[in-house]
Amino acid sequence: MIKFFRQIRIILLTDGKFSKYLLYAIGEIMLVVIGILIALQINNWNEEKINRTEIKLNLENLADAIIKDDELLREIEGNNEFRLISLQHLLRLINVDTHEADTIAGNLNSQRIWNGAIPDTFNLEFNQKTFTWINRPRAMIIHDYAMEEFKSTGSYSQLKNQKLKNLLSDYYSALDWHFGSDGISNSSLQDLNDYIRDTYSFLMSDIPGLRDPIAFIKNDPALVVRLREVKDNASWRLTGAIKGRTMARRVLEEIETEISSYK
Repeated sequence: MIKFFRQIRIILLTDGKFSKYLLYAIGEIMLVVIGILIALQINNWNEEKINRTEIKLNLENLADAIIKDDELLREIEGNNEFRLISLQHLLRLINVDTHEADTIAGNLNSQRIWNGAIPDTFNLEFNQKTFTWINRPRAMIIHDYAMEEFKSTGSYSQLKNQKLKNLLSDYYSALDWHFGSDGISNSSLQDLNDYIRDTYSFLMSDIPGLRDPIAFIKNDPALVVRLREVKDNASWRLTGAIKGRTMARRVLEEIETEISSYK
């Protein structure tokens, strides 16, 4: 092909047809330019296809990670709903005058720990579960590995859905606010356990086995204060879990919408 065009140029020059040669040269240059532009466009299409594929893959991984968050948040919600309600019930039995103790829910949303109505009076089984689950706030592990990978690959900057970006930012900020320092947030629980062990030389799980556990707690104002602190911590964790799950659902819905646009 190159030899063919070279022969045309030679013929035009030897025949003295310079003007025709000039037009031919311009045409040849235009063909080259058009070829380059087509090649660049094809390359851009390929890069765009690769970017879209990478974004879709990252979004799918992100959705899986948030689903794991939601599953753990659901467990945290159930644990701390019972911790909160059972401690409110306990404080009401010892006549602690708090707003929370006066507004105890009749039933739990989660029936996993206690299946039935909240007792109106002292109930040994309920009391035993109270002191068992006080020590089970359930630590939160934020599955942010997919988000970190999304950003590190550079694909996140290519994502044009600003609504989704805002939802993701709010979601991870909320989780960090409630659970980012999970070890520190349970210091009230550690203080309660240490107090009972150091003061009475037994474990918190031993309290329900006492002859009159309600009188025992009521006669120790320092113990009551620590129980209220743990109750407040349970309330904080419950609020964080409910809020986190609500935000997770919104993020997942928007991710699903975004993924569908890449098909």
